[in-house]
Amino acid sequence: MLSMRKSTSRSLVLSAVSIAFLGATTNVSLAASATQSGSKLSAQICPDGNPCPPVPEGSIDCTPKAGKALPVECSLAPGKGVNEPEGFDVSSLPGISVTPGAAKSATKFELGPLKAALGKYAAMPVFFVNYGDGTGYGSSSDLRSLNSFPSSHIYVQAGTYTITGYATVDGRTESTTMTVVIEPSNQPDPTPDKVNSGDWDPAATPKANALIPVASTSSAGGLSIGTGGSVIAEAVSQAPAASAAKAPVVNARANQVVIVSVPSLQDGTDVVGRVKIGNSWKTLPTSEVGDDGVLTLPALTFSKAGTYSVKLTLESGGSKYVTVKIKK
Repeated sequence: MLSMRKSTSRSLVLSAVSIAFLGATTNVSLAASATQSGSKLSAQICPDGNPCPPVPEGSIDCTPKAGKALPVECSLAPGKGVNEPEGFDVSSLPGISVTPGAAKSATKFELGPLKAALGKYAAMPVFFVNYGDGTGYGSSSDLRSLNSFPSSHIYVQAGTYTITGYATVDGRTESTTMTVVIEPSNQPDPTPDKVNSGDWDPAATPKANALIPVASTSSAGGLSIGTGGSVIAEAVSQAPAASAAKAPVVNARANQVVIVSVPSLQDGTDVVGRVKIGNSWKTLPTSEVGDDGVLTLPALTFSKAGTYSVKLTLESGGSKYVTVKIKK
């Protein structure tokens, strides 16, 4: 199965990690060096009271230096450095457990057993996931650590979805899948059964741009798509306008999930939504207008107050607009 091997060109060795711990206790180490007349920062006293070992050739120097920031690796716990994995194998790792929520509510992921089995390697950026609704967290070209994964996801439409988790190391990919049934929002299952994924097996590596990322990578930031939150609000827009200047406005609050419904559209029409973040447009997964002519946008969370234009490109080629105003 998939294994992780130590990189020989860039390794964060144990002694460097020890010195990283020293960097985290600067008040102790610097005090020790200051009391030794003529001592240099390269001759630090380590927490065990002994002189710190020399930094091996080719490793990262985590020795504190006046006026210089330590490399980011120096603040990472053992296993967080991407070059530390040696002899690690995911063949016996547990899968992922999911408790499905109804549409427009949170479907929750239980990653505790997998994190526990991974231990320190849960902090390594080797994972990504396809939520089955056109969105994903990370990708084959944007690997993430399991520790950073959202703990929930919101499906706004009822249906059956296949969730696939991926792990990629040294050009090899393995995946584990599960199928969840999302009940209608007006008919929630009061006691949904937990769904467990299968074994991790070799898989083809998906294309990097196959999914819409749930987390914005825009420099302006401020938007996530489909992630859960402590507050999930619904907002109903008036009929969309033909221009952004005349678009109806819906209100929401920063850092709260808002699910926007847009009426007066042709039923059965596919719509591609885009949200303007700063000077760029963030694309949303394609959605279908319901039989009642109402389009439900993916769950959106804005972290910054402001006014955001939403452009709806219809299957026919025309465009409509609504505006989301976010307050603090």
